[in-house]
Amino acid sequence: MHKGRMIGLTLATLGLALVGGSLQATAAESPAVVAKTVAAAPGMSPAPERATYIGRYDFYDYNCPSGRACLAVWNEAGSNWRVFDMYACTTYHLSNAYTGAIKNKQTGGALVTMYGASGNFLYAFGVDTEPEPRSVNLEPVYTVRPC
Repeated sequence: MHKGRMIGLTLATLGLALVGGSLQATAAESPAVVAKTVAAAPGMSPAPERATYIGRYDFYDYNCPSGRACLAVWNEAGSNWRVFDMYACTTYHLSNAYTGAIKNKQTGGALVTMYGASGNFLYAFGVDTEPEPRSVNLEPVYTVRPC
């Protein structure tokens, strides 16, 4: 059998097709063959002062610097937290953010305010008086303003 024909039969057997130079699943795809889509990592724009990844259980002990608001967003792709340290008084846009926790270590009583896609107010977090981070549902959050 010709080598090209053998590859074509193998791809067909797997439920895949070569389209435009890339492999794509066909309509008769098998759930066992199709790879699970990996969620994108959380993002923030404009870039905050610092963005870092920390372990699954490490946000409780995370040292959010004085004068900053630190937002931890669960990173499904890495099974860890992506932490954004915000210092500038600006509006930050979140992406791929569903579950999170916040520490507000700003000075002067500054609030961290969160808004929905239409600019509607969702949450406000005052300066922390307890060491524990506060959990927050980030699914409806579109923007964050730490001031």
